[in-house]
Amino acid sequence: MPNFDCGSYFLSVLAPVKTSTIADPEGRSGTSPVHAVRDALSNLPTAQQTPSSKGQSPFARNLRNHFVRFVVIEDLAYVGRDPVNALLTVLTELILPPALHVNPVVAQKQDHLKNPFLFFCVDFDAASDSPAERDSYLSDLWTSAEPELREIFHNCVGFDAVADAKGFCDWIARCQIETTMPFHDYFPDNVPVKALPELSMVTLAGVWLGSAGLIFLLLHFGLWVAAGCIAIAVKLLAALALAIVPTFYFVKNLGMKAYPPAPDATLPEVLKALYLRNQFTRFAIDRQFDAAGDDADSAQRLYDAFKDFVSIHKPKDASSPTQAPGVAGI
Repeated sequence: MPNFDCGSYFLSVLAPVKTSTIADPEGRSGTSPVHAVRDALSNLPTAQQTPSSKGQSPFARNLRNHFVRFVVIEDLAYVGRDPVNALLTVLTELILPPALHVNPVVAQKQDHLKNPFLFFCVDFDAASDSPAERDSYLSDLWTSAEPELREIFHNCVGFDAVADAKGFCDWIARCQIETTMPFHDYFPDNVPVKALPELSMVTLAGVWLGSAGLIFLLLHFGLWVAAGCIAIAVKLLAALALAIVPTFYFVKNLGMKAYPPAPDATLPEVLKALYLRNQFTRFAIDRQFDAAGDDADSAQRLYDAFKDFVSIHKPKDASSPTQAPGVAGI
């Protein structure tokens, strides 16, 4: 956590886009790099069976991608002025000198970006949050989709130096930001909270009191050798107060632990599940009369049909037959 959780790596990349005018690919006088980035993104293929599809998405060639998203961020959104209390505004005018008056007509300071950014986020199958795990995915992505990646990223700052898969991995690593709120929805039932160390009030109190006891012994016999009831009481209170720090980090470290992988949640397994859902829906529609029958012939026909269904569609084989990636399997 937070880049890795539930058997998935959540990669977040914020790449600065160049600002100098570039040659327009269609022969016009020139265009902006951010416009060229938008144009490259608009030309990416959509789902294969949609009317506007131009082929397979480059990210469908990699069987580790669950979700890929690009967002062009040209500037920060203006959310309005900071609220000012009207009564305090009047009071400042009555009490304070003019230099300190709050004038609601004068514009407040606003934050703006010096250049646009391209946000790139990916949720892909992974075994850990190590840089090597991230780079193995990026290397595979570069191998399968180098032309499209160059078309998308070549107007970003620093991408000109990318010559191979390693260069792409290094460039992405420099642009990576920490993912603070990953999203994973493949648990069929409840999230297995009990798979992590349980944090109860008893555990929390034990950590706090244990830390306080160690700190008290250190103060009493090492750092602050003083006798008397008052000195001992002060040491005890100091130990209880200081023990809050290790208790806080104990809770924080528990919160940073990744949840275990969800069952059957890799991309091939998810594609297989989507395929079986569609096929079994068709099976249930076609066999509803046999399912409703109460005679032996209906039961036998349903049994034989389901046996053929299992033989043809192989529910335990995630590799084939299955739904292809990059397809809206409806």
